[in-house]
Amino acid sequence: MRSSKANDQSTAVETIRAVFNSPVVMVLFWPAILLVLGLSAWHYWGSDHVAKQYHGLVPEKIQISPQPDYVRSDIVQAVYRDTAMQGLSLLDRQATTKIAAAFSMHPWVRKVVGVRKLPGGEIDVRLLYRRPVAMVHVYKPDPSDDRSYFFPVDGDGVLLPTSEFTTSETSQYLYIEVPGVYTTNPVGSAFGDARVEAAARLAEYLSPYREEVGIRSIGVYGDPRQMEIPQLELVTPREKRIFWGSPPGVEPPGEATAKMKLKRLKASDPEQLTDLRIASPPGSRS
Repeated sequence: MRSSKANDQSTAVETIRAVFNSPVVMVLFWPAILLVLGLSAWHYWGSDHVAKQYHGLVPEKIQISPQPDYVRSDIVQAVYRDTAMQGLSLLDRQATTKIAAAFSMHPWVRKVVGVRKLPGGEIDVRLLYRRPVAMVHVYKPDPSDDRSYFFPVDGDGVLLPTSEFTTSETSQYLYIEVPGVYTTNPVGSAFGDARVEAAARLAEYLSPYREEVGIRSIGVYGDPRQMEIPQLELVTPREKRIFWGSPPGVEPPGEATAKMKLKRLKASDPEQLTDLRIASPPGSRS
């Protein structure tokens, strides 16, 4: 015969089993167990996997917009090396902002359009690149060095890396000739001279038509101390000078627009032109 104590234990076990099998306990208790199991699995396996995927950013995981042919350096490697991106975690809430700031510092990058995190720790960076439009022809302010140098610039007059261009390639661009001008500013920053930046603006406008209109270089006309807006002139390969006037978009009232000047330049023999500021019928002489 079973003892009273044994009966009590059997009753307790049955009661506990009934409680755990009841619908109410199943709803409340089992989700808690699953949560504990999930947290344990994350602690032992998931966190390590995510850390490997997202903790350290590597250049192989960074995709950028296709580089133009004239950009020959590896922008991703340069940015990664020069901005200490290896210490950046993708779990950082500011990761995309920091990546955008790092790429915006590269001299070939005009604008960072956007940064996206992709599956597997990949990063997609959309970039707009600077485009070289002219070479600033300069001489060092050193009497012992009579060599000439060429500084590539974009349409905003921002200095671009000279190492990307061979000596022979400089002839494929318009020259900007401003006597006595020089700069020690770093690449990626403005040249630092309003005359050069005005000429660069015109070079950007004319560069698609450089061969068609037969222009070799852009210079500055007159004494800049007496002019609020630099006045520009074009020079043909035969050294014929054509007065262009104000940079595109800043023409004062009464001066022909850049579009009108270009139309006349394309329709005329450059050797027969002297002044494009006043519009005149195509083919007429100035």
